[in-house]
Amino acid sequence: MTAELISSSGARLIQVTPGSFIMGSPQSEPGHMYWEGKREVTLSHEFYLGATPVTKRQYERVTGENPTDHAGAGKDAPVDSVNWDMANAFCSKLTEIDGQAGVLRDGWEYRLPTEAEWEYACRAGNQEARYGAPDSIAWYLDNAEGRPHTVAQKAPNDWGFHDMLGNVCEWCQDLFWRANPCRAVRGGSYYNTTAACRAARREGWGPGNRGRYCGFRVLAAQVGPFELTPPLDDFTAPPQQPSIFDAFEAGDYALAENILAEKPEALEGLDGIPPSLHMCIYADQPEWFEWLLDHGADIERREQDYGAAPLRTAIVMRRKTIIQILVDRGVDTAGAMDIAARGLAGAFEDDPSLDREGYAEIVELLRKPGVK
Repeated sequence: MTAELISSSGARLIQVTPGSFIMGSPQSEPGHMYWEGKREVTLSHEFYLGATPVTKRQYERVTGENPTDHAGAGKDAPVDSVNWDMANAFCSKLTEIDGQAGVLRDGWEYRLPTEAEWEYACRAGNQEARYGAPDSIAWYLDNAEGRPHTVAQKAPNDWGFHDMLGNVCEWCQDLFWRANPCRAVRGGSYYNTTAACRAARREGWGPGNRGRYCGFRVLAAQVGPFELTPPLDDFTAPPQQPSIFDAFEAGDYALAENILAEKPEALEGLDGIPPSLHMCIYADQPEWFEWLLDHGADIERREQDYGAAPLRTAIVMRRKTIIQILVDRGVDTAGAMDIAARGLAGAFEDDPSLDREGYAEIVELLRKPGVK
């Protein structure tokens, strides 16, 4: 096969030759997590990897569907809102199509990359946290305006791969750790800070999760066994440091202040699921919700998985006290009454904890300040 492979979906895949590299990150790297332990990894096989994440146009060509609903993101933006099973189904279908068309050599297939294959290609021989300055290589929280962007607009790494960091997170083959059914995702997204947009950063999501900012890129390789990244069980966990959520549970405001003083990013929880404001909604903790707002939390901060702002989530969850807090503080109420009316009509009854009882009171609560 040649140095490039053009799939019938229109995707361009770049040849990656065997080699060794240091996987993971040093403890001194900003954003380092203890499951990023450094180790040498040798890849003994060649493979081809998508030069960009799979785009909406490419996904539609293969499946006839487009699960993405981002306004302002064209068909050459990465497909997102894709779960692990959907990504694997795409690879299987494309294998069938390109196998019959003779695009793939006999005995080859498309699949998701392992974490080692993904990081090897991402680093392209670079041992820094990322292969360039964030603004030059990635769409992320500070420059993406809350949405994915057309692929290959940012500078590639030294091997020609675009958007390895930022734009959308990317599914990999691996389990996040041995005892957990979560699958690994890599690269960070348009919604993440630079701490998540690093070559070593790894997260674990449930395979059925259709996060609004998760896509994938395809890998072509010979059919056969492949080695997965060593699981979390192989790493020694350091003493657990208290989180902002521990402070919430303990009702310890002094601890919360100390945590914010040491880690200001804990206020928004930008790289975590759920972020701090939404955690307070789910746990029905209005006092802590106000505390976060008093300390500068963004009243419109969306929950990364579902794309919902706090008011929408509070209405669906029927958190009347938090709804009142939000309205009193001038939250954007566009569409709020419609959400409450949908709840009253039974739209959320697929969740047994969210029957219609309580939505009539929320409708009245919203009417008092003139919400329409």
